[in-house]
Amino acid sequence: MKQLIVTIIGKDKPGLVEQLSDTIYFNHANWLSSSLSQLGGQFAGIVQIDVADEHLFSLRQALADIEALHIHIVEDHTQTVTTYVAQQLTVTGNDRRGIVKQVTRHLTQLGVNIAKLKTETQSAPNWGYPIFIAEFQLQTPHEISAAMIQQQLEQLADDLTIDIETLS
Repeated sequence: MKQLIVTIIGKDKPGLVEQLSDTIYFNHANWLSSSLSQLGGQFAGIVQIDVADEHLFSLRQALADIEALHIHIVEDHTQTVTTYVAQQLTVTGNDRRGIVKQVTRHLTQLGVNIAKLKTETQSAPNWGYPIFIAEFQLQTPHEISAAMIQQQLEQLADDLTIDIETLS
């Protein structure tokens, strides 16, 4: 068995996920996990697929034949299991250039891996400017506490609110 990581992007339209899932199913593969999203008229995502060796070539060919999507396929050879502490980090503040850059730089310096990142801006009518919200799922080394992360990130700016919660 092989595990594939498939990234996709294309102009959003109804039926793209069905076309992708049909292709995976009819080529004897199993859809394991995914993250799919529509942003700015484009549809993008990443899918983890399990497929038997004898169906690998036909699956790769069928995925490449989906004209509506640009697809990139990588075989996942990850075998090692790393232990970490799962944490949820939320950063909220006035929208400005560089928030993600600053936060990720500090997380990297602490040896923290970002497993998932979701960002958005929301209007704040009472404030007169948009609010930026970033939600991170972190994989943190055991020796790095939530308090250490919070203290490090609170030094970035007075207008950022940092909330961190340990999940495991």
